Amino acid sequence: MSFSSSFKYIAVALMLAVPFSYAAKNTSGKVRSVIGDVTTQKKSEGNWVPLRVGAKVKEKDMIRTLVESQAIVALPDGSTISVEENSLVEFSQLVSEDGVQTAMTDIKSGKVRFDVQKQTSKESYFKFKTGTATAAIRGTDGIIGTTSKGIIIASLRNGRLEITVKGQKTELEGGQTVFSKDTSFVVMDLASSGDLDFLNDLDAMLSDTTISLEKLTETILAKDNEYKAKQTAAKDSIKCSFETLPDTIYTPNVTIRGTCPAGISVELSSERIESTGEMIQFTPSWAPSSIGDKKFPVVCYAGKVSFGCADLHTVYKLPPDTTAKDSITQATNIPFKVTTPLSLNICETGAATIEGEFDPNDSTATLFVKLGNYISPNLVPLSAGGKWTHTITISDQKDNWNEEYATVEFNGATGRENVKIKLEIDKSCEAINLNRPMLLFQRTDSIRCEASVSIANVKDEVVILSIERDNTPLKETYFDKNSYSTLKLKSGLHDYTWIVRDQAGNKAELKKKLGCYPNIQASISIAKGQNERLRVPPPPKGISKYFERPLVFSINIPDQDPSHIKRIVVNKGNENLLLLEGSKRITELRHEVRVKLEYGKKTEIEIQVLLKNGKQINATKIYEVR
Repeated sequence: MSFSSSFKYIAVALMLAVPFSYAAKNTSGKVRSVIGDVTTQKKSEGNWVPLRVGAKVKEKDMIRTLVESQAIVALPDGSTISVEENSLVEFSQLVSEDGVQTAMTDIKSGKVRFDVQKQTSKESYFKFKTGTATAAIRGTDGIIGTTSKGIIIASLRNGRLEITVKGQKTELEGGQTVFSKDTSFVVMDLASSGDLDFLNDLDAMLSDTTISLEKLTETILAKDNEYKAKQTAAKDSIKCSFETLPDTIYTPNVTIRGTCPAGISVELSSERIESTGEMIQFTPSWAPSSIGDKKFPVVCYAGKVSFGCADLHTVYKLPPDTTAKDSITQATNIPFKVTTPLSLNICETGAATIEGEFDPNDSTATLFVKLGNYISPNLVPLSAGGKWTHTITISDQKDNWNEEYATVEFNGATGRENVKIKLEIDKSCEAINLNRPMLLFQRTDSIRCEASVSIANVKDEVVILSIERDNTPLKETYFDKNSYSTLKLKSGLHDYTWIVRDQAGNKAELKKKLGCYPNIQASISIAKGQNERLRVPPPPKGISKYFERPLVFSINIPDQDPSHIKRIVVNKGNENLLLLEGSKRITELRHEVRVKLEYGKKTEIEIQVLLKNGKQINATKIYEVR
């Protein structure tokens, strides 16, 4: 993929960038995360292509996910829709006009999770369509869709939802789950409401058409009581802490910070982050015009249960008007002007050049150009004939690539003048984006099957981390700060590649061959059994009383993968018959050893197999020669 083009119009946290106006009719979502096999079909196009992080999602676009796959789409107001595995979804309507937002998502199959911001206008609506049902939402988070058998199902963690089927309306509140049964809805108060894993278990229960409604609800409640007990225990034992947000903010993004014990997963805006015990940081953002309340429920996952561990709120307002006193007031009676356009695109040159004119006869005049903390020298004595020019280098290394305006200050006998130059700084340009991101390998645990890397040298920009296993893409996600990424490893020995790219295409790559050796069951099978009796007549006088026989044994292991084996030892008493150690030498699961036997004697052979997960399995072969 072309990282540079993917990032060209991406704002902080890879969210949506739309014009700063209430009258923008055309709107779109942005893909924030992709896991597994996800494809998209654009409006009026019949071909399915891979969906990438940073892609725009427009009206009539469709997204399809396969098994163990997911796509998270961010909408202009900060809402998110997560298309879960084995789902097909069409974004039927995405419109934002004069402060009114309308969105309709058609779930053709499967399920979606949603985290919807409160709608500020009464005319705004956020709806889901699934089969014959329509659900209207005004600020809530939960799950909606159909089961594998096409049964309508919805489950809310917070908020309210109104679902309608053939004119029949049902209200759903936070902590409730609803599903269709025969011709009616069944609404249940469940501690597990809003939990996708539990809803998938419920999917399997609803697929049994032979079970009565009474028995079904009884089974659901029993399982939910078990869930509730585990949930309560998790709440009591897991202590997570998140910083409160300011009451009011004036930027269309906010940074959420908190800590949780290592191993706990935290979900924010439908995205799961695994805690390492260090500070967790997440920066959601939205369209600059999307003013109003912003809520960010934080969900903690401990094993197979989840619970709300923080409920963060703030109010986004437009910034106060600070431009009046600094606006461009170039009155005709002041002999000073800026000849440079009042809006500059900064890219290939990596610099802003500002030019203008002033009265050269004014010996008392001063002229300065300011950008961030930088102030130029007085340009009046440095300029000939009243014409001035000044160039400022702009880059991440100069720590000034987030500045929005350069200011020209002129002070002369005829008065004082401030002129602002709008800077459109393109962070995807190589001349501006100079700092290369870094990847550092942190740890691996072959028993827990985990590996962690850290992403470093990321400041005031967004980078994409791509992960591959055996040259097959696994996952793409973004980071807007230095952070950690933990990956679940696949059983066995595999080649893993991490690649981090910034907006200009600068990248760092890390390759590791890593093993995953969980607590698996293994055994040893011995040809002709553990006890073998051989009837061999004594040899003639003068002939050796020893003879050889082949001992054949096989190691039974999941997936028939010999990389799980660390060592194989075969001993006959104090005599070693076979010693194999290391993955480079152990490539077979079937082995043959020549064993020396004696007429009229019993011989015992010991076989030991040590697995890389620390387990040792033993077997004994006994030969009796008569």
